[in-house]
Amino acid sequence: MMAYCSARNGCEERTGRARGAGRRLESPTQVWQDGPAVRIRDFLTQVYDRIPDELPQSLRGHQWRVRWSLLQVYFERPAIHYELWVQRKKRRIEIGLHFECDREESYRWAEALAGRAMEIQAQLGPDVELEEWTEKWTRLHETLLLEGDLTGELAVDLARRFARYIQVLEPILTEERAAVSG
Repeated sequence: MMAYCSARNGCEERTGRARGAGRRLESPTQVWQDGPAVRIRDFLTQVYDRIPDELPQSLRGHQWRVRWSLLQVYFERPAIHYELWVQRKKRRIEIGLHFECDREESYRWAEALAGRAMEIQAQLGPDVELEEWTEKWTRLHETLLLEGDLTGELAVDLARRFARYIQVLEPILTEERAAVSG
């Protein structure tokens, strides 16, 4: 299945290393519940704060950044990253693994994942899709409906789901990197 989406424009950025380089919310449960909305990037930082605890020690050596409505976690370089994208106006949240490299490399990664599609869907579920996103970029992702507010409970759920993507997919990426270099 193929889909095209527009590339994201430049944005404010907050980056860090795993375990705490970003700004943390004072109260992890006070996010868009009864008062005025907090910024999406504060919610995403709240999500990130929970991710390292959901990962085994071997997967905690990553970097991360929050850029407007995106949380990105990457291991070797930012062009290949796990992403959580809150689309407040469309009431959607996307979780995925993005390959934002040159066309040849992005497609090579997509082909590697396509060969393991059954294994990946068995672990992540049938709603996960591998697709061409732009002329150059590919991604493996799922889209969730945002049915309520951005809450502390939702942050916990999203952190667990995001960490699951990393747990399932990063070992596959590591194997593929070794096969290409070896």
